[in-house]
Amino acid sequence: MDPVRTAILLIHPLAALALIGFFLNQRRWRHQSTLLRGEERELALAKHQASGDKAMAYIVAVIALAFAAHVARASLEGLNPTTYLVPGHFHGWAGLLGLLLMTTLWRMGRKTRDLKSEGKPFARSKELHGRISDVMVMLVAIHAFLGFLYFLKIV
Repeated sequence: MDPVRTAILLIHPLAALALIGFFLNQRRWRHQSTLLRGEERELALAKHQASGDKAMAYIVAVIALAFAAHVARASLEGLNPTTYLVPGHFHGWAGLLGLLLMTTLWRMGRKTRDLKSEGKPFARSKELHGRISDVMVMLVAIHAFLGFLYFLKIV
């Protein structure tokens, strides 16, 4: 086990764990929204929306780290750096699917915000945003577990 190779491969999972923590913290809004009222709720909602925008940037960064780690891995193994750019495993493809789902979640949150600010009915959009979030929690857990298994395989 080459320590440099292992360290490079650990960058993505460690960043992903931080992102999972960020995502779970973001999801606390579902519970908080039922408890807060007035100005306090508005401030918490604004924070939730800003965090959602940051989360999308972090997701793209974590996925980019995964690709960069695999390019570095290929270089260390004397292979063409593009060797690992196309995922050859379910975890990699699921990550790209996760990006699509998280983008949908993020866009639904923005749609809810826009509908509310325009004074239009937004309850359905809000409910869908929350349900997508619920599904994503389960998918994130499965994806993380598959990533752990994949990491054990390649180390």
